[in-house]
Amino acid sequence: MIIISKKSNDIYCFIKKNRLTVGVLVIIFAILLILNSKTLYTADDYVYRFVYHLPTPEKHMEKITTSLIPYSMWNHYLNWNGRFVAHSIVQYFMQFDTKIPFNIFNSLAYVGLVSLINWISLKVTDKKNNPYMLALIFFFTWFFIPFFGQSVLWLSGSGNYLWMSLIYLGFVLFNLKNHERNFTNILSAILLGVLTGAGNENSGPAAVLIVLLFMLRRFFKERKVSSVVVIGIVSSAIGFLTMMLSPGSQKRGTMQRTFEVIQNNLQDIFKLSFNDLKWAYLIFIVLLLLAIGMKKITFDELLTVTFFFIGHLAAIYAMAFSPEHPERTFFGGVMFLGIAIFILMYCVFSNARISLLGLTAICSVCFIFSFVPAYQDINLSYHQTANQYEAIKKAQHENPKNATVQILTPQKSKYNATNGVIGLAKEPWQIMNRWESKFFGVNQISGYYKNQK
Repeated sequence: MIIISKKSNDIYCFIKKNRLTVGVLVIIFAILLILNSKTLYTADDYVYRFVYHLPTPEKHMEKITTSLIPYSMWNHYLNWNGRFVAHSIVQYFMQFDTKIPFNIFNSLAYVGLVSLINWISLKVTDKKNNPYMLALIFFFTWFFIPFFGQSVLWLSGSGNYLWMSLIYLGFVLFNLKNHERNFTNILSAILLGVLTGAGNENSGPAAVLIVLLFMLRRFFKERKVSSVVVIGIVSSAIGFLTMMLSPGSQKRGTMQRTFEVIQNNLQDIFKLSFNDLKWAYLIFIVLLLLAIGMKKITFDELLTVTFFFIGHLAAIYAMAFSPEHPERTFFGGVMFLGIAIFILMYCVFSNARISLLGLTAICSVCFIFSFVPAYQDINLSYHQTANQYEAIKKAQHENPKNATVQILTPQKSKYNATNGVIGLAKEPWQIMNRWESKFFGVNQISGYYKNQK
């Protein structure tokens, strides 16, 4: 009882001492919980409800459970792609009959992402934590994550992008410290390395590149190399090769990598990324000039900013070698750019509390103007999807079990998870109609457009 009482008192003292920081994180959690709760299943979510076999539904399919995830991921590895880390997370949450566990943990994951960006920035600059900086990091992610709905709110997309960012940013943060060679550190390096390498095709390797640059800097500066870092990098290479050499990835990732194809991809990626991030680039340049001009940044900090910017470019332009490069794949690149920006922010504004308060106030107003239409669009899709569910569940008690539902109206906001992903179509033989039929246990689902029934 004394121990419990002491721990409770320690927690209370911590919260009291850091009440503004805790308050900011609670508000971020609440915002994300609202958005997650207003986002229902869509697209691939229905696929990962079952033990994976093929991209098309089969007659008899087994609902996924925790114990069946390894078997399911092995089939996925053979027949679809090697991203077993991300899709294991997706299938874990798809085993529940409610989306509530995911809504809570996904909101916490987003708080974790904001915190990781802040921790890395603090680690590099050795500055004191500032709660206003946490708020600004949240605003940065809100405004600059491309297709926020697909990469944060969509269950399958979040597993691939938001959750993987916790792993590879954790890998970077772990390797910013020179660890002693002991069992715990070696095991941590191996686990984080393998998970980072196997996380996805571009952001994980870019994180490894950043760690490698830090290792080289230490070598040239101190003529020392951490064996723990080397173990982590080697482990990440093993994870990456395991993912990339999967039979499923080899089949789906086939493309003619001619100079002309890669050049066209690079041009396309440049246009997409510049369109999404032009204001972020402007912020980065202004802060860099301020930090250098005001002599607020050390050479080591400047090198670190450079490393993260290189990681940003690597994560984005690596997609030139992929058959497709949807904007959500820029997620990791945006995180690395964000870290570079907030290292500069801490350098320039660490002691300018009034300036940070003003920036936070301005960004808060901009956020409200951005959030309201996004929420309205998400809420509209939520109610339309809920009506679909109601019609389908009604058909479960009919004979034959055939459902007819209204197809979602076109989405306007990139914060909407259903925007840009495949959904129900008019014909019952279409792929998502078949998958949702399996999910709900009905014979077929047909769709109609509003005012066309």
